[in-house]
Amino acid sequence: MGNKVEKSHIDQSVIDKLIEDTGLEREVIIAWRKQFLLACPSGKMNRKKFYKFYRTLRVESDEKVKEIANFVFSSFDRDSNGKIDFTEFLCGYAITSLGTTRQKLDYVFALYDKDKNNSIDRKEMVKVIAAMYDLLGKSKTDYPPERCVDDVFSLIDVNNDRSLTKDEFIDGVLKNPYLSDIISPFNE
Repeated sequence: MGNKVEKSHIDQSVIDKLIEDTGLEREVIIAWRKQFLLACPSGKMNRKKFYKFYRTLRVESDEKVKEIANFVFSSFDRDSNGKIDFTEFLCGYAITSLGTTRQKLDYVFALYDKDKNNSIDRKEMVKVIAAMYDLLGKSKTDYPPERCVDDVFSLIDVNNDRSLTKDEFIDGVLKNPYLSDIISPFNE
């Protein structure tokens, strides 16, 4: 019984840090924690549990959410241990929902940087763009993901090295705000 209380209890210092990091109120953080623990009593979500939880947060069909949820999982899993704890989830979800454009783009960068080498290559971007097309039900024939990626790279790959650093990516999207609608699954 003491174990259950321990799992549902969240230390005040953790709450204070989450308030600071997310801008959410204490009551909202506690409510999200309850939802998180209902979905994942162990307190850590693997990819499969995250997908089940994430699809309840999206209105699109299961098939459309599945691929993009994979990329979102990787961007939320900041320590790359294959699991998302409550802090990683809440920070990721709050920032991608409520954060500044720059904060959202930081997560978008992580979403594309699948191999976590601090740069995005064309192949990584094509995979995510194709998954976003599927999520949005967008035709791949009118404006193929490959052509979309070529266009994005031509606009923001300033040194033409065929890869995008985080700074190139974020600065490029900030200078070309319409790109955010194309490259980010975190837009309203």
